Amino acid sequence: MSREDINPVESGPGSDTNSSEDLAAAIKKAALAGNFREAETLRAQLMKNDQMNLKLIVSTGEIIEQQKTKLLDRDHLAVWDNLYEDLTEEEANGLFYSMEPALIKTNKLLQVQGKISNRLFFLDSGKVVLFYRKEGKNIVVAQLGRGDLVGESSFFEISLCPLSAATQAETKLFSLTRGAAEQWQKDHPGLSEKVAEFCRKHGRSAEAIASSELDRRTTKRYPISGVAAAVVLQKDGSPGDNRFKGALSDISQSGLCFDIKCSRQEAARALLAAEVDLSLVLDGQEETPLHLKGQITKVSYHLHNDYSAHVKFIEPIEAGTFKMLPCDWSAEDENEE
Repeated sequence: MSREDINPVESGPGSDTNSSEDLAAAIKKAALAGNFREAETLRAQLMKNDQMNLKLIVSTGEIIEQQKTKLLDRDHLAVWDNLYEDLTEEEANGLFYSMEPALIKTNKLLQVQGKISNRLFFLDSGKVVLFYRKEGKNIVVAQLGRGDLVGESSFFEISLCPLSAATQAETKLFSLTRGAAEQWQKDHPGLSEKVAEFCRKHGRSAEAIASSELDRRTTKRYPISGVAAAVVLQKDGSPGDNRFKGALSDISQSGLCFDIKCSRQEAARALLAAEVDLSLVLDGQEETPLHLKGQITKVSYHLHNDYSAHVKFIEPIEAGTFKMLPCDWSAEDENEE
């Protein structure tokens, strides 16, 4: 089974694929050889050249799907039977052929705490450990193996990795990139939500975080009213052109949350891990704005174009300064940044 990139077959005067029948034969030949990218490119050409020939268009599509199904990795399907059983044939093929198989050696990092990751990993065999760093030590929170997921908490949310993950033995896995999953919106509507729902039910990252010290806040968050204006900093620390603002939601000594508007999810995702210069104009203290620097660790989606940006300060606010802020000090909200 080949997953190599294959150059599209061009048609033109004297080409063997000028007619619809020749194209159909070429599609079948490519599909039987497992060259599905070539087969699908040729089928797109067929649909463009002879869009009324529905019988041939449908039959070539069926040939491609049948061959994809025949060449699926049966060992992988056995491991992930509870995922694939809820998918149609087209969705199952769409998922499998979107992923990249790999055999990873021992002591290799799959994701790093506090960094961006655009991959979701499906473990077919081997051992992977989830851990976080504290006071120069690695604190293990979970051991993963056959049938477990890695990266689901940051793959389906706009969030930095809450935990690191590394192999403890040679590990066979399949990885899915966000770019590949985004193609499903066009080719397999509904598949993304099915996979996301499976990950919500079976992923162990949330449980690992909840059982670790990462889920215990060191500083309480309090509701606060005002406006946060943010300027995204460039790599050299100078102010960039990207500026935005929104209503403050809450604040702690170590971070804050404020509402923002984004017309596209891609724009919201681009803010992840960005360092920002913040100017806070607080209700009742309009004449003395508070200036802070931080990093955007998460961007939560609400409805329509509404998001909230979660910021971790580079340096915590001093206790004396924090006590002078016009917070709702009666609140006891202890959610994470």
